[in-house]
Amino acid sequence: MVYRRGALLKSLSGLQIFLIVFSVFSFAFLISESSSVSAQAVGENSDYSGGDTGPGIINPGKDYNPTQKGVEPPPPSSVVLKSGATAPNQISKYIANVDEFRTIDIGGNAGAVPAGKIGGFSAPDANGAVNVIGTDGTVLREGMSKAEYAKVSADISAAGGKEIGQFSGPLGTSGWFGHIASGLSWALLVVGAIQMVGGLLGLDKSLTNSLSIAVGGGIMATSLLQAIGPSGAGWYGGQSFLATDYGFFTGAGWIGIGVAVIVFALTYKKESQKIVNFQCLPYEAPIGGKDCEKCNGDSFRPCSEYRCKSLGQSCEIVNPGTTEEKCVWVNPNDATSPTITPWTTPLTDNHRYTSHATRPASLGTKIVRNEATDGCLKAFTPLTFGIVTNEPAQCKIDLDHKNTLDEMQFFFGNTNFYLYNHTQQFSLPSPDSLNTELPELQADGKYDFFVRCRDKNGNENVDEFAIQFCVDPSPDTTAPVIVDTSIPSESYVKFGVGSVPFQAYVNEPSTCKWSSVNKEYSVMENTMACATSLTQINARELYTCSTNLTGIKDKQENNFYFRCKDQPSKGEEDRNVNVASYEFKLRGSQPLNIISVGPNGTATGNTNTVPVNLKVVTDDGANEGVAICSFSSTGLPNSYVLMFETNAVEHSQRLDLSTGNYNYKFRCVDYGGNAVESEVKFSVLVDTAPPLVTRAYHDSANTALKIVTNEDASCVYSLNSCNYNFEEGVEFLYISTSNKKSHYAEWKPNLAYYIKCKDSFDNEPAPNACSLVASATNVA
Repeated sequence: MVYRRGALLKSLSGLQIFLIVFSVFSFAFLISESSSVSAQAVGENSDYSGGDTGPGIINPGKDYNPTQKGVEPPPPSSVVLKSGATAPNQISKYIANVDEFRTIDIGGNAGAVPAGKIGGFSAPDANGAVNVIGTDGTVLREGMSKAEYAKVSADISAAGGKEIGQFSGPLGTSGWFGHIASGLSWALLVVGAIQMVGGLLGLDKSLTNSLSIAVGGGIMATSLLQAIGPSGAGWYGGQSFLATDYGFFTGAGWIGIGVAVIVFALTYKKESQKIVNFQCLPYEAPIGGKDCEKCNGDSFRPCSEYRCKSLGQSCEIVNPGTTEEKCVWVNPNDATSPTITPWTTPLTDNHRYTSHATRPASLGTKIVRNEATDGCLKAFTPLTFGIVTNEPAQCKIDLDHKNTLDEMQFFFGNTNFYLYNHTQQFSLPSPDSLNTELPELQADGKYDFFVRCRDKNGNENVDEFAIQFCVDPSPDTTAPVIVDTSIPSESYVKFGVGSVPFQAYVNEPSTCKWSSVNKEYSVMENTMACATSLTQINARELYTCSTNLTGIKDKQENNFYFRCKDQPSKGEEDRNVNVASYEFKLRGSQPLNIISVGPNGTATGNTNTVPVNLKVVTDDGANEGVAICSFSSTGLPNSYVLMFETNAVEHSQRLDLSTGNYNYKFRCVDYGGNAVESEVKFSVLVDTAPPLVTRAYHDSANTALKIVTNEDASCVYSLNSCNYNFEEGVEFLYISTSNKKSHYAEWKPNLAYYIKCKDSFDNEPAPNACSLVASATNVA
């Protein structure tokens, strides 16, 4: 079954956009107000509370005008510039309560200026000189000497003003640093809120993280622009686009929103998971048999059964083996779909069908478990069931109603064969686990599977045959089961290998651990990498846990213990854990050895090719020398061929070879993976010539005719002629069986000996020819 999460993400897309815009707009507004410059007064009481704007801070929207009569001066703990001032860090002493109708001569090129335009003085340099700063932040005069400063200070006092504070750098959260610090605080707050809300709403982790980065980046961009603006460091003027008000938001706020959108677009990668089911199935001939006759049209290439059946499902050979053998469409007028009947034989034990009726008429059946009061099946437990059709048919099964068999998704039993008996097996999750992992499915554990079957003429049932059952909806209280492993227990392991890859196949999503000592799950040292999602089921409808088994010792038994805990997506109190371990053993081995190879020396024969037996004997290894051996004439990869007699201690392979020198390589592997190689060199000699008599004479010591051959041979003679069969001749005798080149016969003077000799390969002269004709007077 295929589960999709893309639909849920699409439904939340509007919420994503809303969160971005709302978050950046809201917090851009909160941090977009101008900051003040705080300062510590010199010799003044600093206990003043700044009213509803906080201690020591004057609302920038209500800037104090030092030239305005009758207005209470700012508190000693604050220094406030008029709106638009760009150089707060230049003010050392601030002037308050000055009579704005008086003029004061500040010397230099400035001359007399209205007292209301003098905002204060910068901190004196090493020579005591200061700059005069205007209330708009501009420098009215640079380098006023200490004496001039004293005179101007006296004139200011005469005009009713006084120097009320000394600037000592940004304090609190004011100025450019204040904007950045405030923005950072808000950014952290908003990011935390998005992470929390995203988790509560079940948003994808990637989506939540991208929203957090985007909104945090937008807030920080707004803060940075404000920090370098007129209310911060003053790096651009109060009339610029970035500082201009747009209702609730400044241009900096709009740019921050743009940054957030761009960051979100760059960082968010929407991922969706789609499980594609594919099957490697045999070739299917077309339905029916309209093309059967095409097989009969070529008189030079008679139709074969294979070619006939490949043209259509209903094509068959008739009159086989006769001159009228043809490929024809069998039963072309068949218009009836196959019948479908529940098949009891493969049904899992302790289960039954509620109806055994046949379709048509019957619309289906229900499978129930005998042990359950509600009849529901156990979750994560294999169920096998089947159907029988009245003719060879191809069947499919699906969870959804479909109009035709071709639209249905799964072949019944995972095969597209046309069969009478059809078997299906699967294992279904519990409704509880489905709803925990995929709540959008709203599973209730009730299933209706729909079946259609089609015969070879393309007739299929329009009315679906339904198979119903339910899966136990109660909470899972059963611990997971390790059904199988990638390596059989008690397998041998290659000598010197300390670890091997290993997979355990569990009946439900779980987390598993292992140890070399039998102990509880919680204290097992090694954690396996497991399939923890229902969608990670393998082809065997099991869930894989992988690890490397380590600490394997040679020449002894190695024990391993496994335990698993189910329902990974639930709290620990709801999970079921194995109380007994799954025991598994691996056997350490020793090196495999080849103790002999053959043949050695020269192999001979009297035909064009000589039969030669390659032989290998193995010992030790995983199972006392039992191994599988291969041979190669080159030793190149992929050139080795399995020996005819192998999987034992002695291995052999017959070859028929011509005359020449040979070098064969052997490679043997035992059940533990131990491998060993060897080679053998030998020659092949083809002997097709009969033996030659090299000497013939009278042996006076034995009073016999003695002949000597060039090879081991057996010889006979006749006193009549060469025209006789070898078996009819009188046999020469050996003095010693160890010397078959010397042959003796009774000496008969004045008679001729018609001699024939034959070697061990039965090479002998022609029927009317001799190896030698000898007499007492001459040798011919």
